[in-house]
Amino acid sequence: MATATLACQDLNAPLYFQGDTFTAMGDDDPLPTSGLTLRFRQPTMQEQMQLDTERAAKGYDMDIPWISRDKVHVEVSFKVTNMSDKSGTFTVIVDGASEYTKYDTEIVSAALMQGPNDPKVFLPLIATVPETLDPGKSFSGIVREDDFAEGEIDMDALGRWNDPDTASPTFAGVLINRSEVPPYIGMGMVPDYTKAGGTITHDHPGKLVVPAMYEVDVRLKTDAHMQIEYFVRVRDDDDRLLHNDADRLYEPSPALFQPAPMM
Repeated sequence: MATATLACQDLNAPLYFQGDTFTAMGDDDPLPTSGLTLRFRQPTMQEQMQLDTERAAKGYDMDIPWISRDKVHVEVSFKVTNMSDKSGTFTVIVDGASEYTKYDTEIVSAALMQGPNDPKVFLPLIATVPETLDPGKSFSGIVREDDFAEGEIDMDALGRWNDPDTASPTFAGVLINRSEVPPYIGMGMVPDYTKAGGTITHDHPGKLVVPAMYEVDVRLKTDAHMQIEYFVRVRDDDDRLLHNDADRLYEPSPALFQPAPMM
């Protein structure tokens, strides 16, 4: 797990963190992965008081995230190269963690297997469209901020607002369906979600403050030998990344999301 470090620079500019370059041999089990953890500072006493005041004003029984989606905006740029002598198809998968919840495609896949010889079913938090590469060719792409915004609300719905009603859609419905599209599948327990029209954004937040991802886990799913290199781009609106040695590191302990085993 790589850890992002931050040098002093213009705090209004996007910040770029380089992830590890890694390879997949094709049809890997488990999928090759690289993780990058962004380092944030602890809120000051005054900032924590503001979070507590905001929680009281929101009126729901959950903390207001310090690493929030309206303040921290994440994007991943990547380059995949086909290292083999045959054409191959790849998908880039992005999982990760907010300060409350961690999502791991491999853990979820294992929970979905009904038998040891069953093929794996992957339900990633975020995934790119499959692309085909000829031998020696490369493909560059971006997992955009709005992709992360969707993944972040999905992960929060699964972690903090999971609906235990067996008549409700399964967790797969949360991941497969867009959160802003009626009937807002899997969002029934999210505070004020339908009243806000499903549009939980900086411009129309409703009651919900969505936690941003501070850990980014990149996986490469491919049927041929390929290599991936990637960067994580962060816009940090309120100077919450750790860049001063005098600040204390914020160390959340997110709970791993684990779906109930299939019966």
